[in-house]
Amino acid sequence: MSQQINLISPLLLKKRYAFGLREMALGLGVILAGALAWGGVLHYQASGLETRAAQQEALQAAAQQELDQLAAAASRPVSALLTARVKATQSQVTQREVLLASIGGTIDQAATGFSPHLRALAHGRTEGVWLNGFTLAPGHVALKGSALNAGLLTAYVERLGEQAAFAGMRFSGMDATLAASAGGSGSSSSPEYIDFALYSGGREKPADQGERDGR
Repeated sequence: MSQQINLISPLLLKKRYAFGLREMALGLGVILAGALAWGGVLHYQASGLETRAAQQEALQAAAQQELDQLAAAASRPVSALLTARVKATQSQVTQREVLLASIGGTIDQAATGFSPHLRALAHGRTEGVWLNGFTLAPGHVALKGSALNAGLLTAYVERLGEQAAFAGMRFSGMDATLAASAGGSGSSSSPEYIDFALYSGGREKPADQGERDGR
């Protein structure tokens, strides 16, 4: 009878590890790829934040510039020329309201006579031209007022001629002088305007009678 005896010890056999070099290299590759992907995500988010920050800085700079411009405009002194023009316009409006009130009262009181002429004066008004007085008499009409320039005066005369009461009437005389500015001779602080007087019929200046009849 024979018997086999295994003299090779299991401890002497070559062991095979579950995590070899290949598995470790593969694992490191996966970790590296994940780290790169995560780094790309963080870089993208950082770029978006930088873009938003740049936009906010641009908006803030524009708002600051606009605020500086408003502050500079608020600190500027009031224009003397603009103030004088406003005062001149207010004076024109006041004179026109007084004249229109006078004309309206005269029209309401007069049923005959010169009421058509008064109504025509009220309807023939022109922006930039205002009357300071007038005279209406049989065969004679005199108008005294002011205009910002000669062109407006011409337009006023033409528009007045379109009214039925003054249709066919021609002014036989006219006086026009450049009014002195409010600041004195040679001053440009207030706008210049023309003082005029128009006559039809007898040449009577409307300085006294016109102011009496027109106010």
